[in-house]
Amino acid sequence: MIQRIQTLYLAVATALSVFLLKGPIVRLVSDTGQAYELNFKGIYSIESNLVGETIEKSLPLTFILIAVPVFFLIAIFLYRRRKLQIRITVFTTLLLLGAFLLMIFYIFYTGRKLEAELIFNIKLTFPVIGAIFGYLAFRSILKDELLIKSYDRIR
Repeated sequence: MIQRIQTLYLAVATALSVFLLKGPIVRLVSDTGQAYELNFKGIYSIESNLVGETIEKSLPLTFILIAVPVFFLIAIFLYRRRKLQIRITVFTTLLLLGAFLLMIFYIFYTGRKLEAELIFNIKLTFPVIGAIFGYLAFRSILKDELLIKSYDRIR
């Protein structure tokens, strides 16, 4: 049943998670004018619009941001095993929220260390929006599971 609403929610969450793997998530600018950017691999200095040296690597963030779309895709195709689909969806949603908190940590930790201020990018909201869609998918899957259980009681 690929045409269920939770599939749409999971697909949107997957797409938002994939967008985090492309380009900078946020930019930091120091008082001296030096620019830095956080992407899924870490924080890098920017020199004339080219990625320069590595300032801070973020291996946990890299692993999480690669695993989240994979788990959401797996959850899409587990529509026959709703209990497992619920577990994977909840786990992935919590993982996405953890990635957001990790991003915030890297931004403020490195920003304080480099004395740089944050330039907001819309991509910073993608993990939160993806987690909201993960929650909506969880609710829809749970509703389907309860509906199936109610049909079993009637028989």
